[in-house]
Amino acid sequence: MILSIQITLTRDSVCMGDDVEDHTKIIDIVPQRSTHKTIMNIAKKYLPNIMGYGHTWDCFIDGEKIAVINGNCNKITSTTNCLSFTDGCKLYFKYHSATH
Repeated sequence: MILSIQITLTRDSVCMGDDVEDHTKIIDIVPQRSTHKTIMNIAKKYLPNIMGYGHTWDCFIDGEKIAVINGNCNKITSTTNCLSFTDGCKLYFKYHSATH
């Protein structure tokens, strides 16, 4: 039996115009075997598409940084052993703009 869990998403704003919206979103997901695959599927739908290159998103589960997503969800790099999703967990994406 496949069980879905509920997680809360939030992210940093990427520009002043983006500040006017609340980025909190609650979604139901069916976690995949790979936490990173689940994160990438969420990120592709949730994170804004940003022009240019060199920006990154740090990904945190319940306050613990677990991955860095490069660019517009093109690549994910682990920063720790993968945590698994639990019902009610919080997924936060911290934005880092390009440096050049």
